[in-house]
Amino acid sequence: MTTIEELNSSKIPIIVLDKNLEKFKDQIFFPEKLAKANEILKKSGLPKIEKK
Repeated sequence: MTTIEELNSSKIPIIVLDKNLEKFKDQIFFPEKLAKANEILKKSGLPKIEKK
């Protein structure tokens, strides 16, 4: 567990997720945009990430 002082001096943002968002987990809201994004990913692929 980190202390308040450590959290305040940290440069990493603190994100708290709302548990009510879980009800939207398996729903697709924009199927046209999802299909277009999947098509673009099929053509170009994901970028390669170099680990440091």
